[in-house]
Amino acid sequence: MKFGTDTACALGLLAGTTFGSGVAFLFGWQAYRALSSVTVFGIAGIIITIAVFRLLHRKSLSTSNSQ
Repeated sequence: MKFGTDTACALGLLAGTTFGSGVAFLFGWQAYRALSSVTVFGIAGIIITIAVFRLLHRKSLSTSNSQ
């Protein structure tokens, strides 16, 4: 199954915002701190997931060329 950039963005946003809301819940943050946490972790999740997907794509291309 092939994944595109849009799928990577969606998965990264989902993972990041879930993690960010969990952190905000554990620290008992309200309003602006919770929103900031969710935003920061959401953006970080998108960036990390796109980087991982590109790395995996590049790795799969190099193994398919060597065969």
